[in-house]
Amino acid sequence: MLRRSSARLALAGAMLALLFCGGLLVYGAGRGIDLTDEIFYLVWARDPEAYALLYQPFGYLLHPLYALLGGDIARYRITGFATTALAGALLGNGLAPQPSARLRFAIFGAGTALVIYFPWIVTPSYNSAANVGAMLVLAGVATLHRPAPLGARAAAAGMIALGLCAAAFAKPPLFALSGVLLVALAGRSLRANRGRSVALLGALALAVVVIGLFLPLHHVPALLARISASQHVLALPNTPLHLPIKILGDWSAVPPLLSAATLAVAGALALRRARWGAWFGHAGIALALLYLALAVPDALDGGIPEFPGLALLLAAAGYATLVARDDGLMLGLLLAAPFAVALGTFNNQWAQLDFSMVFPLLALFRLAEEDPLAWRRAAALVLSLAAAPLLLLTAAMSPYSLPDSIFAQQTPVRHPVTGSSLLVDEETADFLHGTQGLATGALLVDLSGTGPGVAAALGAKAPVLLWLNPATATWPDVVWSRLSERERAAAWFVAPVLPLFRPSAPARRLAAHPGRYCRTALPRMSFWWQERALELWRPCAAPAPGAGR
Repeated sequence: MLRRSSARLALAGAMLALLFCGGLLVYGAGRGIDLTDEIFYLVWARDPEAYALLYQPFGYLLHPLYALLGGDIARYRITGFATTALAGALLGNGLAPQPSARLRFAIFGAGTALVIYFPWIVTPSYNSAANVGAMLVLAGVATLHRPAPLGARAAAAGMIALGLCAAAFAKPPLFALSGVLLVALAGRSLRANRGRSVALLGALALAVVVIGLFLPLHHVPALLARISASQHVLALPNTPLHLPIKILGDWSAVPPLLSAATLAVAGALALRRARWGAWFGHAGIALALLYLALAVPDALDGGIPEFPGLALLLAAAGYATLVARDDGLMLGLLLAAPFAVALGTFNNQWAQLDFSMVFPLLALFRLAEEDPLAWRRAAALVLSLAAAPLLLLTAAMSPYSLPDSIFAQQTPVRHPVTGSSLLVDEETADFLHGTQGLATGALLVDLSGTGPGVAAALGAKAPVLLWLNPATATWPDVVWSRLSERERAAAWFVAPVLPLFRPSAPARRLAAHPGRYCRTALPRMSFWWQERALELWRPCAAPAPGAGR
């Protein structure tokens, strides 16, 4: 256990991390408009029935909050931060080794949970909701894992039910895995602790009731059929056959250092009881930390590391092979949680762990309590306490999809989806002012792959799919096949056409009839660190852009 002086320093460090992370996010709540992912989240939160094709039902979960706050984007973001911090505090409290450590762990959990916003996607999303759901489920399980009175067991069941509800709407595979986990834990505890089993199974039943508050239960079968049909139409790789292939294929992007760290940690687990096991464990930690250290110069130059989540997870797993613990179940669940949250993601499976760094950081913080080596314990505490502030500061300096740092967002504009007043950088302000109303009410096929924010800024409506994602060649044809000939003739386009989309039917239509369309150049705008000079192409018979303004 930590000595009293070390515990006080850890408490002070946790409080400073929470204040820094919370303060930085609150500062950024009224700044920045991401024209890619954020617009995708907001359109679904505003109207969960916006499009017939649906592969993630998170809009049903977020819509009540969006409506309650009147679409005020800053308040919406701050409420998301507060919810995330609360879930982290509950998880930290549940992981505390003794009652005297609960405050320290709760504060650490609250601050570290905010690292969910590391990519600086600060608007509530399915990623943040899924991680909140996983934290609540684990917080309830951790509470039930120790002796608890009836009231605490009831509260734990409530936390699990809320977490399951968030998982069901954010990432259904996470909901399924969580349900299997709870049934397995209930069966394991049936003889030894009947009260725990009742609480775990009761949480499952209560989750059904909570889900019904967001979506009437008799609508669930139709929703599942809609998701299944969308998965098929859009050819998403979330089937039992294709998902493992995708996961293995995504590993090709993982840096060699982290591949070596993975092998070292696997060796440490296999040889845990042998003398060489400790060498492998230390090697895994060293290689993971070396990757993070080598990423620092790029971060200082405005870059952002791609796999810090995987690196921290490997460091925590390597550390776990070195430190004996009594509650190995909770440690295993902490280290497995990022994989469960990432399962089925559209993007790189391993980069998705960047949204779930709260779990390995909590594991490191908890493991340090049991480490008999003072130098290693101190290093683990420093790393876990410093990680969240440094990661969030890095993200604020180089946001995922903003042209400039969060501190450069100083020009007032109106958000194209919510109408809220925000501060943005000059490039975003010029783009929004130069596109406002140019395609009001038009049916717009965006072949540039840049993001749904372009249509939102223009005032247009994207048909069939909100976003023709730049990683999927077939989606423009899916859209085109579902439009009538009259709608195709009236469609407007955004170009230049992404090379991936050039063979598609709408791109061929635009290329084959250039005389039918009139071009308007849009202000230059950066998307994912690349400046794009977009063009709006309208049928020449349609009113000129901005004619109705």
